[in-house]
Amino acid sequence: MRKYELVWILGSEADEEQGTESVEKITSLVAGVGGEVSGTDVWGKRTLAYPILKNTEGYYLQANFEIDGAKAPELDRAIGADQSIIRHLLVRDEIKPAVVTEAAE
Repeated sequence: MRKYELVWILGSEADEEQGTESVEKITSLVAGVGGEVSGTDVWGKRTLAYPILKNTEGYYLQANFEIDGAKAPELDRAIGADQSIIRHLLVRDEIKPAVVTEAAE
C-alpha cells in the first residue's frame, strides 16, 4: 500500500453541500479500489489563477489515502470521468529520508 494525496477543484457554482458530496464520492472510489482514506480537508472557494472551463473561482478539496500502487491509474481515470471536477492532481505522498551530515572535526 502506498500513500497518495489528491487535490481536486469543483466549479464555481459548487457550495459546501456539493463539496461534502464530492468528498463522499471520492471516499467511495478509494474504497472501491481497496484503499482507505486517512483524512480529508476542505479548502473552500478560491480564485483561480486562470479561467478553467469558463470558471474564475473553484471549490478546492483535498484527501489523503492509501491504495495499492497498481490501482492508482484506475482511480485517476475514475476521478477524471467525474464531470463536476474541473481539475485534479493525484500525487504519491513520499516521505523522503533525512540526510545526516557528519560534522567535520
